[in-house]
Amino acid sequence: MPSVCTLVVTYNRSKHLQKALEGILNQKQKVEGVLIFNNDATDNTEEDLIRLGYIDPAIKDIQQKKIYQTKKNGVTFYYYRSDQNLGGAGGFSEGIRLISELNYDYVWVMDDDVFPEADCLEEILKQMELHGTLVGIPNRTDENFDDVPCVEFDFEDYHKFWTEMRKKRARNPLAKDAIKVKDMPFEGPVIEMGLLREVGVPDSSFFIEYDDSDFAQRLQQYSEIIFATNAQLHRQLAVKADPTVEQEAKPYTWRNYYKIRNNIIFDKRYGKNWKVRQLSPVILVSHHLAMSFRQHHLKENFPIIMKGFWDGIFKKMGKRVDPNY
Repeated sequence: MPSVCTLVVTYNRSKHLQKALEGILNQKQKVEGVLIFNNDATDNTEEDLIRLGYIDPAIKDIQQKKIYQTKKNGVTFYYYRSDQNLGGAGGFSEGIRLISELNYDYVWVMDDDVFPEADCLEEILKQMELHGTLVGIPNRTDENFDDVPCVEFDFEDYHKFWTEMRKKRARNPLAKDAIKVKDMPFEGPVIEMGLLREVGVPDSSFFIEYDDSDFAQRLQQYSEIIFATNAQLHRQLAVKADPTVEQEAKPYTWRNYYKIRNNIIFDKRYGKNWKVRQLSPVILVSHHLAMSFRQHHLKENFPIIMKGFWDGIFKKMGKRVDPNY
């Protein structure tokens, strides 16, 4: 039986983290370890983990950037608190670095706001073995979210300036038990430890957005990725929008900056020709400016759009806009 350690990156979602941990510990395919990476949370995450026994209450004066181990119901819990919020990309990068130093066969990676059904891990590992892959991902489809896996990525058409346009999606309903895919989120992928060590850590300089898609491209240099249709993982915060209700356009925020900048970085990194690498970013920024004008938010959006564009063009990565958490 393969040994599995789960990595959960968390920030200010203590209640959702507790539910995620319940789902992880309730798996038919038991996990042997869980590494909780606290991305410098400011809520009561640490206190709740101590109260629930995921951190040994006997440990006094928990320090940042140090791993603590606690045994609970036969599972080894590793706890690490960062000394700063590294963003999603930085949290997964550092968490994967830490977990790759542990002695397990597979790593199960997830955010703190998901909830896996009891057979989720078992089904992913089953499909990975059947299809001879070293990476498997769950199906996040439920009443609140439709998971439509990406089966092709077009890096040749410069007109597809937005990354979502480059993705060809599988058609629902999904008739097969497994589908080979070209992209993945950090919401439940299982990765063989040897492959993880070979590929290295996710690129933390994305800060947030695109770090998972970038990592998926790197993984596929060594292994295909299998989507396990019957392995269900819920997104706790997902809410389906009513298609009959028109959504009001709001001014851009810090997150839009990272989406624009990292979209451009992604095209420059994986574009198959100069048009994708050079023209697509220009079309992207023109689209955002025109859309902002139509939505009467050009004045507010212009600085964010242009900073995202120029930072993307000159590959200025890392945390360059403070998140408004």
